[in-house]
Amino acid sequence: MERGDRVFDYIFNPRAVAIIGASPSDQATRAQMKTKIRERLYLVNPKYTEVLGKKCYPSILDVEAEIDYVIIGISASLLPQVLEQCIRKGVKVAQIFTAGFSETGIPERVKQEEELKKVAKGRIRLIGPNCFGVYCPKTGLSIIPESPTEEGHIGVVAQSGSFAESFSYFADTKNLRFSKVISYGNAADLDGADFLEYLADDADTKLIAFYIEGTKNASHLSAALTRAARQKPVIAIKGGMTAQGMRAAASHTAALAGSPDIWRAFFKQCGAMQVENFDEMVNTLIAFDTSPLPSGRAMALITNSGGFSVIQTDMCLKAGIEVPRFSPETIEALRALVPAAGTSIGNPLDAWPIYYNVGPTGNIADIIRIVAADRQIHSLVFQFDQVRYLRRILGQGLDAHMKRLIELMVEGCEQARQKEHKPVMITVSLDPYLEDEEDRYYNLLLKRTFVARGFPVYATLDATVKATANLCRYYESRNRS
Repeated sequence: MERGDRVFDYIFNPRAVAIIGASPSDQATRAQMKTKIRERLYLVNPKYTEVLGKKCYPSILDVEAEIDYVIIGISASLLPQVLEQCIRKGVKVAQIFTAGFSETGIPERVKQEEELKKVAKGRIRLIGPNCFGVYCPKTGLSIIPESPTEEGHIGVVAQSGSFAESFSYFADTKNLRFSKVISYGNAADLDGADFLEYLADDADTKLIAFYIEGTKNASHLSAALTRAARQKPVIAIKGGMTAQGMRAAASHTAALAGSPDIWRAFFKQCGAMQVENFDEMVNTLIAFDTSPLPSGRAMALITNSGGFSVIQTDMCLKAGIEVPRFSPETIEALRALVPAAGTSIGNPLDAWPIYYNVGPTGNIADIIRIVAADRQIHSLVFQFDQVRYLRRILGQGLDAHMKRLIELMVEGCEQARQKEHKPVMITVSLDPYLEDEEDRYYNLLLKRTFVARGFPVYATLDATVKATANLCRYYESRNRS
């Protein structure tokens, strides 16, 4: 049996990989065939001699190469026999996609999983069963055919295969890139704690997302999570925080759940940042992936609606974000640029007339620079929702105006981030129910321009504020520790 540290070399840097149960429609087969691992990939299924243009072997024992890692997607009844063949072949790790074991709660299925563990113990390591396995762009392992091949530095450890799969999709839609994504399912052998320990020391991973439904070894998980959280941010979700959710977790991955209060205390004690749902996790990862940490909780909000400023301030305060008054120097500088009529020279800042000025001075870039320079402000949120109003006034001149305005908005935010070293968060409302085609075109143009420059962009102010609050939480917890 290999030592634990060698096991992860075989998983994330395998010399060769085999798919047992390969077929033209198999997700794992189609996914791996699109990556650099294709040249070190061996397909196994006695039903085929060729799959997607690649030779297919009747048995793992017929493969001539040394195989470190196998992906198995076959009938549960055949698994013990196939595992024995993998052991004879010298395979180091088997990822079992096949479901229908302990998660069903059916005694004979629970017994089948125990039999798999007995076959494997001391002879081969297991990931799963009931899991999607590993996505590692650096070496080519993939979960779905749509997974980008570009590398990043976010690591994901997820008990749920669908959770891990969703991150693969979000790599494109949210512009996130990953070092490693692991779905470990029922954890018959390797579990979430094992992968957290690995990612804690992984130089390619700077940030960890962790989804768990339950654990069979709380002390191991506690030690691993604490160690990981001491070295890099860990954003965590506990699936099953209600009575109904606990039942769902038990039937999903046979997880031992525990009460919500225990888990909240557990994450806090370990130093992990717990979030409430998947959207908040994704939004928080975007913030950590793109932004410096704030040095406090004071936020400035540049918006275009004085009428919503009270609601916006309440929203911030509920999230634990302060919305302080600007300094007298900041107010004086703003008054020199922002017309007094119909605006609010305060925080939140309603400076809507500025959006009609794309001249060389007194524009939105200048406004952003002034606000960001205020020493009482630790982070800045820039919200834009002006396209339909600009259309009414500018008519045919909208296109040139919007493109120049976008340049100015991005310029101001870039200078604020680079010179003041403060996080700058962007809210661009994308609402298919309210927008027409022209609205959406310019909002998407603005969003994509900000994303291309490395800014976090959110569709709602609520999401922006919560992500900013989580940056603040982490800054404060790191300082305390």
